[in-house]
Amino acid sequence: MNHRLGICLFVLAVAVTACGGGGSGSGGYTTPPVPQPSSTVPAGTGNLPLSQTVAGAPAWVDPTSSKTLYYLDVDTAAGGTCTGGCLAVWPTFTPSSGAQSTGNVTIVTRSDGTGMQWAYVGHPLYTFTGDSGADQANGDNFPDFGGHWHVARPSLTTPTPGGTPPPKCTGGYC
Repeated sequence: MNHRLGICLFVLAVAVTACGGGGSGSGGYTTPPVPQPSSTVPAGTGNLPLSQTVAGAPAWVDPTSSKTLYYLDVDTAAGGTCTGGCLAVWPTFTPSSGAQSTGNVTIVTRSDGTGMQWAYVGHPLYTFTGDSGADQANGDNFPDFGGHWHVARPSLTTPTPGGTPPPKCTGGYC
């Protein structure tokens, strides 16, 4: 008998929930708002990186995968020292069709002839195969391919190769 009563109460609870039984007057269930990313991609600019919190601080992420973006401290927009086997570990962050540069986020042509790549403050951007998803920064300060890899952060202040500081970040992509 108790078993039947339990089943009846369960069915009743499901029916009340499905009908919006809270008496809110809306006549049905409304879905909660979906959380939005901390930054949005401006219309018509392609897959610009987004600023999200990674490992407790703002960082640039790939908007399609939410994977953290990195730069190699010895890499430059004019060079591109990450080639060949390096790209198997550190895939390039490639602009989508129709993408346009804005502020300190630019599109550079790779010196190895493999196409275009996003760069931030002159540093080409890459993802890391050691990160399996969002909010991971397993490649930060990783010594590999002639330099150290760092999370690309909107407040980038590390010196560029040659010891000169990067330009002050301006615009919406800082």
